[in-house]
Amino acid sequence: MLLALWEYLINFIELILFYIFIHTNLSLKNHFKKSKHIQMIYLALRYIAVCIMNYIGIAAIQTMIISLGLELLYVIIFYEGSFILRIIWGSMFSIISLLADYITISIPKAFMATDVSNALYGGQLRIPLTSLYLAIIAVLVFLSQYILNRNIFLTTFEKIAYFVISFSGIFIGHYIILVTFELENSIHHSKFTYKLILINLFFLTLFLSLLLYIFLLGRSKAVNIQLMKKEKIHELEELEYKNLIAATESLRAMKHDINIHFDVMQSMINDCNKEELLKYIAEYRQTLEQTHKFISTGNIAIDCILSSKVDTANKLGVELEFSVITPKIFPLDSLSTSSLLGNMWNNALEACKKQLSLIPDSKPYIHFFIKPFQDMVMIYMENSFDGIINMNSSGSYLSTKKGSGHGIGLKRIEDIVENAKGLLQIHSDNKMFTVHIMLPSEGSVK
Repeated sequence: MLLALWEYLINFIELILFYIFIHTNLSLKNHFKKSKHIQMIYLALRYIAVCIMNYIGIAAIQTMIISLGLELLYVIIFYEGSFILRIIWGSMFSIISLLADYITISIPKAFMATDVSNALYGGQLRIPLTSLYLAIIAVLVFLSQYILNRNIFLTTFEKIAYFVISFSGIFIGHYIILVTFELENSIHHSKFTYKLILINLFFLTLFLSLLLYIFLLGRSKAVNIQLMKKEKIHELEELEYKNLIAATESLRAMKHDINIHFDVMQSMINDCNKEELLKYIAEYRQTLEQTHKFISTGNIAIDCILSSKVDTANKLGVELEFSVITPKIFPLDSLSTSSLLGNMWNNALEACKKQLSLIPDSKPYIHFFIKPFQDMVMIYMENSFDGIINMNSSGSYLSTKKGSGHGIGLKRIEDIVENAKGLLQIHSDNKMFTVHIMLPSEGSVK
């Protein structure tokens, strides 16, 4: 009875490791995110099928093939992505299981010439060997997550420590089993062997718990980093929005001042004081040239961002070409609009500034356009840069700036476009960087 319960527990823990491995490497289909009970029912049926096959004594190779088929079907049904990618990840766990099985059996067999029948169902050392088998699967699964999964964060020292702990745990587990085999073969003391089995089981339980704790710690760190980035984005957006409000207030003050200036000029006209009037107009024109120029397109968010960034570009000596034709209902709300355009212009201005610092005689430029296109709104920006591009292994652009506050601009642009169900294309060629966005005209991102 005890051995039967143990087999059920082993199958259950193996199923949990399979779920962790698949769920952290593939994305669940949207229509299953709100109905996870269907996914759990399938996993429960897979668990029952494996338990039945073990109970009736189906050959290991047949059990493995059927399990692989059920796992591949599970991945194909519930997860999204390319078919080939799902097949690869779906079969990867079976490969890990086979490798763990080989390591578990081969080491005692090689060092002690032990009969592997002890590791089969009902065998004397079935419990410690299957415990070690699970520990090796867990090590391989968790190590694959640290290597391949970006949603887990550990420092370099913590990663090295994790690798050392993982392989040390496997080594100690094998050593205890080898000692158990040796004592059993030499003194045939069943009670002492049983105590060693319990010690090994206790050790491997603590070992698996430690691996799981470090895994969850890495996941928690990654979540905290994402929250910190979101908080930083929120601070930047709030600052951009405050600048938007400040620019609006500046426009209202300018409107109020214009009425006063008109009153003064009207009074001079009435007094026929031409010389004073001309002098006053010249001084007022000079004041206007020194103050912020406000661009008016009909969308207050676009107006404020453009007015601020165009003014900055002019002060840097950047060659500008821009045209804005906005639909009556813009597909983004004011905050998303200011964040999207603010990040685009900030990146372009930073590139031009860097280009000027490295190549003083160069002529940096920015071309910016917004216009309706069929049932979409097109946002296009093109700017020159110094030709230095950082990209990761997946082809995504990385920031060339230094510091913890950098590198989130392009990611924020991607998020806003994705939330608006739009299309984003980023391209760089021959010291020219382009961002091409297409947004659906209907609706608004909240």
